[in-house]
This record gives sequence, C-alpha cells and structure tokens, in this order.
Amino acid sequence: MSLRRNNFSQQKPGSRIPKAVCFCLFLLCAQLSFAGTTSDFRAANKLYDEGKFPEAAAAYEKITPKTANVYYNLGNAWFREGKLGLAILNYERARRLTPRDPDVLANLRFAEQRLGVEDVNTPPRAIQRFLHSVVVSHTPTEWGAFELVALWLTLLAVAGCIFLPRAHTAFLVVAIIGFLGFGASAFALGYEAITRHTAPQAVVVIDDSEARFAPLPESTVHFKLAEGTKIVIREDRDQWLLVERADGQQGWVKSDAIVPITPR
Repeated sequence: MSLRRNNFSQQKPGSRIPKAVCFCLFLLCAQLSFAGTTSDFRAANKLYDEGKFPEAAAAYEKITPKTANVYYNLGNAWFREGKLGLAILNYERARRLTPRDPDVLANLRFAEQRLGVEDVNTPPRAIQRFLHSVVVSHTPTEWGAFELVALWLTLLAVAGCIFLPRAHTAFLVVAIIGFLGFGASAFALGYEAITRHTAPQAVVVIDDSEARFAPLPESTVHFKLAEGTKIVIREDRDQWLLVERADGQQGWVKSDAIVPITPR
C-alpha cells in the first residue's frame, strides 16, 4: 500500500502577490498554515515508512483540515496495524472526498474482503445498489455544479425555442436533455443530503458487536456485527444506537462499537 506524499495536491496557494495589505496578511497566514500542515503530513509519512504504524496513525489524526490523502494514508496505517475496521472507516472518508480514486476504491474493497464483510455491506436489491453507486460516484459539490449547468442549459434551450423558431426541434431536444439532467442532479444531491442528516452512516470498529432487541444490557441479542460492517444510525440514545445493516436488519448497539463516517 503506497502512501500519498503530497497532502494538498489540489489545494495549492496562489503565487500572485496582491496589492492590498489585508490580503497580503491573509495570504501569509494561509501559507504558514499550509506549510505547518504539510510538515505534519511529511512527519506522519516518515513514521509510517519506519514501520511505526500506531504513531503514524496518531500523527495523521492530528492533521487539520484532513484531505483525502490524509484519510487514505490513515487508513493504510490502521490496515498495517491490523485494525481493519478503522481502515475501512478512513477509506470511506477518503472516498467521500475523491469518489472515483482507484487506489481508495481498491484498498476499501480489499479491506472489506479481508474481513469478509463485502457482501454484508452491499444492499440486497438491485435498485438500491444502482442508486447508491450513482449517488456516491460524485461529491455533493460536483452534483451541485451539474445541477447548475443543466439548469442554465435548459433555460437557454427554452429561450432558443422561443426566439429561434426555425431550430425549434433541436432546441426542444436540448431542453429535454437539460431538464432530465437537472432532475437527476437535484435528486442525487437531495438524496445525499437527506441520507446524511436522517440516516448517517457508520462503521463497526469492534468485532462481534452485539445488536440487541432493546437498548438494555440484559436484552436478548438479535445478531452480531462483524468489524468493518457499514451501518446506518436510525436513533441515538447516548450510550445506545439503533443501527440498520444493508439488508434491513436493525438492532441496538453500544455507541463505542461504531464510529460515524462523517466526523462529528
């Protein structure tokens, strides 16, 4: 598992020097912060290269803000340490920032296969698998951009139908395509937002975690959750969480057994 050596490959500061003094100060502070974070990232990579995986993981955890590369390397550190549940958690966090990164997707799948939870984490219905694959294929920012472009395309095509009647048919086809694109983007963006707020996803980090019928220690065990299982949180009662697997099975689990994918 190779490390990402550049933390901010897509976040380089500008090189043009502004004239306004206030902007100079702002840019200076930003560059100092960038330099400090890059230094921390390199120090964490050095610990990883030396085989000090727990120390490397702790160093990655301290880096803020965390980019996809930080989460990816953190997942690698936990994988090397044998804590595959935490590895899957951080690969998932990296995937949300770079959903089409082949290294992130490959390591995530490999970790799930090692724990034998790939099937458990896959929705049983084909329509669920399709919707999930489409929605997670882009970030919310990308879906928002697609939505905006499709909206403007639709409006321009409608205007073309009105003011250029000779090309009415062509503009009508473009308007329909733009409207469908707008609808699809809006649906994906809304689906993602609603899911994250009403049913936040989490990963089981303690193997054989017991899911009970009620939020009580003496309640009957309904089923057990393997480390690395991805679930959604349906209800939060402090020390107990009502969780749901991909197959729809629900149970109450101790809150310390799982970690939300979206950091709190």
